[in-house]
Amino acid sequence: MDAKALASARAWRWSAVLVGVGLAESGYLLARVFASLASLRPGGFDLCSALFAADCGHALADERYWFLRVPLAGWGLVYFTTLGGLLFLSRFLKREFEAEALLAALLLSVAGAGFGLALTAGALLGGAPPCPLCLSVHAIDLLLPLALLRASGRTVAELIGVLRAGQEWLLRPGSATSDSARWKIVGFGSAALLAAVAYQWVYVEAALRRPQETHPPDRARVLAAYRAAPRVALPLSEADPHLGPLGAPVQLVVFESFRCPGCRRLAGTLSDLERRYRDRLLIVYKHYPLSKDCNARLTVDMQPGACDIAWAAEAANRQARFWPFHDALMAGGADAYPRIIADAVRRLGLDADRFTADRASDSTRSRVAEDIALGNRLKIPGTPAVFLDGRLVPSARAEVLEILIRDALRQAASGRGEGVAPSTRLGRPADEGRPS
Repeated sequence: MDAKALASARAWRWSAVLVGVGLAESGYLLARVFASLASLRPGGFDLCSALFAADCGHALADERYWFLRVPLAGWGLVYFTTLGGLLFLSRFLKREFEAEALLAALLLSVAGAGFGLALTAGALLGGAPPCPLCLSVHAIDLLLPLALLRASGRTVAELIGVLRAGQEWLLRPGSATSDSARWKIVGFGSAALLAAVAYQWVYVEAALRRPQETHPPDRARVLAAYRAAPRVALPLSEADPHLGPLGAPVQLVVFESFRCPGCRRLAGTLSDLERRYRDRLLIVYKHYPLSKDCNARLTVDMQPGACDIAWAAEAANRQARFWPFHDALMAGGADAYPRIIADAVRRLGLDADRFTADRASDSTRSRVAEDIALGNRLKIPGTPAVFLDGRLVPSARAEVLEILIRDALRQAASGRGEGVAPSTRLGRPADEGRPS
């Protein structure tokens, strides 16, 4: 084997390794997405945390990481599966299909690299949650075109020649009758079939796990239902975890439990609302764990361990790290909470001794009990329960909240808004954003 062929073979092996790693990472990220949709914790091993000391779960749950009803991790699985098929066929069919297979893989990898760059730039500029493992997949996308170009053993000019020859072959009548042409048809057909099967599997699995989408809410009905709800007093204190400035014209109070699947879905919505409305919206968090260990309203333990998690979150709040702690737990799923809490304490740099003491303190438990008592007095129907300017909203769907917040802002701007009762206003100068 001459030096050129040896270099080509080595580059092919490196290409196969990169595709294999990309396929494995995409498969893992897709499993995390599916587990999140099913309210489970995949396997108990967090690769993001192990490699990057970060959690990718919150990013993967973000709607901006879905495209055409398929999570981007699923598209990565389809992409690397197709590349792997083309690499295999380039060796299996060798002379009959090698040049065309490697050229197709190269063109696909160039498109993948461009898409990865655009996606990364859009996520950074749009404030989407970072996903370190996703970024490593995009890094593989950038390396693959170079490796595949070397694997082909051809110059760019020679590859353009192969492309032109393929174009002429497609346009020439009767050219598909030769043995070489038949093998090319088999090769491209096999790669296309492999891509279609991978896509169909990802699409069906995502559709089965994702909550059923409903029709867009009727604006008039949403506003009518909201305005028909009685207006209640929601006493708030400066100690309540909150996002946005304290003097914002519109106020959103959410009662949540950390083991509530609907609350995990709402967590992404709250982050989007904070980014979109900034100083015009105040979001206040209230604890309402659905466990009889601390909630006297319950006769059965609907969410075992929910009280202990609420106490842990309040302990994090004592160190001004409630929202990062909240995001880490909401991204983690329903299981393995002791480990998730321990990882969050370490990753967020909390004082572990103080955290442990605060978590078990009477003052922390009294603070959570106050929120629970308020929720019980209001007879909230469950979690998440969301109040906008003192009225219970008919649904915590993102589309419904968008309608109501925009209407409330329009009313406030025109001076026709009802405002919020003085007893519900927080009483110190505005602090914006998440506590540091």
